Amino acid sequence: MRISEIKLRMPAYNEPYLIAWASCVIDDCLFLNNIAIRKKIDGDLYLNFPRYKAGSGNEYPYFKPISREAYQEILDAFLKAIHLDDNYTKGA
Repeated sequence: MRISEIKLRMPAYNEPYLIAWASCVIDDCLFLNNIAIRKKIDGDLYLNFPRYKAGSGNEYPYFKPISREAYQEILDAFLKAIHLDDNYTKGA
């Protein structure tokens, strides 16, 4: 999978645990936007994909990776873009 055109936006307001908003292009044919890069309480980083809430209260993602490997590849690309790849440590 080729991930390109990564763009990061810092949060407009101070929201705890929100690192940045991200977008990217996958394989030169699919644009993904409004992906949140968040920090867990233990310091690990993770991605939150856009979703909508149904009338029942259930949440459904508009899009998401279908494998753990694809998820990790996108996360790694974003972390590299914000220079948190090999130098990132929990709680930093």
